Amino acid sequence: MKFDVRLTAVGVSIVLACLAQPAVARTCEAPPALTSVDPPGFYRDAGGYAEAIKPLHAFIAQVNKAADERDLDCVMDLLAGWANGSALLTIGANYQGDFERSWAGTDFALALLRFPNASTKADHRFQQIKPWLIRIAEETRDADRINHLDNNLVYWAGLDLMSIGTLTDRGDLVDAGISRARQGIRDIGAHGELERELKRGERALHYHNFALIPLVFCAELASRRKVDLYAENNGAIRRLADLVVRAVQDERSFGALTNVPQQLFPWTFQGDLAWMEPYYARFHDPRLPPILSSRRPLNNPRLGGNVTATWGAPLPD
Repeated sequence: MKFDVRLTAVGVSIVLACLAQPAVARTCEAPPALTSVDPPGFYRDAGGYAEAIKPLHAFIAQVNKAADERDLDCVMDLLAGWANGSALLTIGANYQGDFERSWAGTDFALALLRFPNASTKADHRFQQIKPWLIRIAEETRDADRINHLDNNLVYWAGLDLMSIGTLTDRGDLVDAGISRARQGIRDIGAHGELERELKRGERALHYHNFALIPLVFCAELASRRKVDLYAENNGAIRRLADLVVRAVQDERSFGALTNVPQQLFPWTFQGDLAWMEPYYARFHDPRLPPILSSRRPLNNPRLGGNVTATWGAPLPD
């Protein structure tokens, strides 16, 4: 297994932002709303990306920390502050901004979904947050720079739509999200492979796992509407999950799909395995407890913080 050393600094900055507990996070004061998000591409300019995205990642870490502490009042204060400042509603020339807004909206919605529905909706600040998140979802739904890609970013956009739609009772957004998730499910081949992600060469395994994350969470949210996405395309999500689990156990297994040596990021088989929490809770795959036990709690800055706390199930002794 090889890690991409060039971008490790970027990943470390993201992890540190999510784990750090500065004084400002305890005061629960929202920083100035980031009205525009326009970082250079993640691969085009790693250093420039890391610097430009710091304010957004720091805010996401602040929201997730409050959610991890079960502090709904703080989460509401933070999100209402950015909602009132029309944060993230202006996207610049760089395509990366569309992706970052989609991920941020997903995270904010999933953070709020960690709390009892009645408590969230009874809070007067939710009436400020709700239209703002809906606007983020609508902008993501209509983003041509995502919609034409036909890859994992479309699936992530689907999770943005489903999580915000679930939170705000917007069935049209949920349906649009399911449609995008179904695109991903149709893309999964007989052996769990994703043809477009295989074209990424040395990063193919990373992106198979990255694509699986939104599909699993979309399936979980869809199940609340009695829609079984896990069953579609002859159990395609489970085929992809099996492919990734086998690669976590023995990366050489991925060699059946490509002869290209794989290069992983430090977070590929750490926080990006957060999909295993709801997946294990549902299917009790016996291969997962050893993987989960050594990694818990699994935190992910696109999924509302501590995924183990929200979606995890007890592991066998």
